[in-house]
Amino acid sequence: MLVYIKPLSIFPELHSDTIFGAILSAVSELYPKKVEELLSKFENNPPFLVSSSFPYVSNGKEKIRFFPKIIESKNKRSKNDLKKNGFPDENLDNNKKYKKIDFIEEDLFFKLASGDIKESDIINNLENYNIKSNLLFKNTIDITGKYKKTITPNNTINRITLESEAIFYSEGFEFSNMGLFFLVDFRENKYEDIVCSAIRFLKDRGFGRDISTGKGHFDYEIDTDYNLLENKGNYFITLSRFIPNNEDISKINEHSGYEIDSKRGKSSSGELRKQVRFFKEGSSFPNYKEFYGKIVESGKDSPAVEYGYAFPMNYNKRDD
Repeated sequence: MLVYIKPLSIFPELHSDTIFGAILSAVSELYPKKVEELLSKFENNPPFLVSSSFPYVSNGKEKIRFFPKIIESKNKRSKNDLKKNGFPDENLDNNKKYKKIDFIEEDLFFKLASGDIKESDIINNLENYNIKSNLLFKNTIDITGKYKKTITPNNTINRITLESEAIFYSEGFEFSNMGLFFLVDFRENKYEDIVCSAIRFLKDRGFGRDISTGKGHFDYEIDTDYNLLENKGNYFITLSRFIPNNEDISKINEHSGYEIDSKRGKSSSGELRKQVRFFKEGSSFPNYKEFYGKIVESGKDSPAVEYGYAFPMNYNKRDD
């Protein structure tokens, strides 16, 4: 299932853990008796997987989707090995430009994932592609906005004196003819209606912490017929933040490509939660089983979990 999000205001960044947390919060409001059942399933065999959100561009009636740039292994991208892997000296500038790209048009992403083309094929011919902000695409696309963070000032009002007391800042993204989409892969179909109901609930409430100031509101559209490209692959690309378990870590090899980040959330009461580390979207690893990752308990005084299952897409990695 593919969910299009069309922001109606400044909108927060939506990674898989944020989306899952919002869905879980909505389920607790709509179906309070099902929350414990749902969480217990995610301890071993998740009934559905959630990807992070990625940008799309509305080009007339067409929606052009972008996916995260595939993260190649560090040894393959080292400076000493550039020539060996198809990077002539004169294209080092192209390599620098390519490193600044975060998202690749869907068709190019699928060609890379299936092994039809290599990253070096794009870099060595970068003049044949278009770059707008942090997006890479083949054909001309009318993009009237930028997918970038915006910081806006806000102030708090004393309810008794009605005077402004403090200024604080919130950040989010502004969209013009762009939006976001994310994927949900149901392993148990009975949860599809529950998730769809949660999304309808979130439309009325909004995404993020600043919903009381009018931010995080959206329209949405669901495409139940969309399926990711099914190709064979000895590796997989994660389309979500991925918190590995011990077995996952043991399978990482020198051909894996990844970047590591961390987060430390805060509860509504101000409690700092446990810091968790994860592999970023676009990271690639050996493909050997159905589920990768886990959920992590991160709260002490107030119960909380961090979603860390990979959303895997087969990757026919070429090492030549």
